[in-house]
Formats: sequence, structure tokens, C-alpha cells
Amino acid sequence: MRVEITIDKRNQRQLPGDGVSVVEAELHKRLLKKYPDTGIRVRFSSATNINVTGGSKDESAAVRKIVEQMFEESDEWMSS
Repeated sequence: MRVEITIDKRNQRQLPGDGVSVVEAELHKRLLKKYPDTGIRVRFSSATNINVTGGSKDESAAVRKIVEQMFEESDEWMSS
């Protein structure tokens, strides 16, 4: 499975200087526990989006829920 998250470049100021690598590291930590063969990519783009390919509908929904929860808890892990 492959997960790609694009973050609207207009939100770049809201992230720390190394924001993309921080988000990518947190995704690795959360997703690779359950889906160890998952490829992860995070980058800036013109819009915020998540794209999950190569997984079933159930896996895609589970990944989206993990990502949603991760961003809801961003105050906890973003500053560390």
C-alpha cells in the first residue's frame, strides 16, 4: 500500500521548519505498526489531500482514520 499526503503550501507557516519530515516521521510511527509494507510520502502542494493506493476499501478507511486522528493530536507530537 502507498500513502501520500499533500499539505497546502499556504499552511506551511503553521508547521515547524522541518514540518514535512515531522509529519512523515509521525506517519511512519503510526502506520507501519499496522501496515509494515506501506510506502509513505508527505509533500507540499496546492491543496491538502490524502491518497491511499494499493489497499482495500477497509484498509483505506482505516488509514484515513489514523491520519485524521494523528492531525487531531498534532499539538502533542508536533512540538516534540
